[in-house]
Amino acid sequence: MDMPENPTNEPQANADSQRVLAALMGLHRAFPLERRISKEACDDTRETYLAVLLRWIQTGAPPLTTGFDRESLDELAALDAIFIVNEQIGCPPFNVAKTDIQVHFPHETLHALSALDALAMPRLLDAPATIETRCAMSGEAISLTLTKEGELRAAEMDTALVAFQKVANQVTRYTFDLAPGIRFVLPQHAGGLGQTLSLSEAAAVANAFYTFQRKLINGR
Repeated sequence: MDMPENPTNEPQANADSQRVLAALMGLHRAFPLERRISKEACDDTRETYLAVLLRWIQTGAPPLTTGFDRESLDELAALDAIFIVNEQIGCPPFNVAKTDIQVHFPHETLHALSALDALAMPRLLDAPATIETRCAMSGEAISLTLTKEGELRAAEMDTALVAFQKVANQVTRYTFDLAPGIRFVLPQHAGGLGQTLSLSEAAAVANAFYTFQRKLINGR
């Protein structure tokens, strides 16, 4: 995986800041979501993106395409900023379909496209969460608890790693070409994997990557 911006959130205690920065820069290169929204989307399209994101955050559920400008939705889909399934709008880190990564909140359960998306959701929704998934290498169960600030419990810091595996030669769609390769793995099964991050490092990357969304919301 190959990312431009310094992380804007302080990593948790045992996160290696250089590894976080390198991973963040790689993610931005592979999936330049912030640049596409800030530099490539027109004003009306950016407003539609913000409206979709706000609906997700306010309801914790996928909004329907009804009521949104279709031309703007089409442009956002072309920018790979959203995806539409059965007229429901997915807006990373928020996903509309079931996956092998469940994120349980007090009032709803969401499914994440990637491990990083799962780690980013609590801070965006301002709610604590429990992540339940399976090791991508062994299939063994993994369970993690995060605070509403997106921080992990100290006792669970070493429970798992986040692995990055190449699933496509070129990333044209985040949902198909990048996200499926970003998965939780148990440390004892991570041998031979090319790139891994500790949970604290991965959480720092995830929260920094989606910081621009909170800025958009707060800037209204």
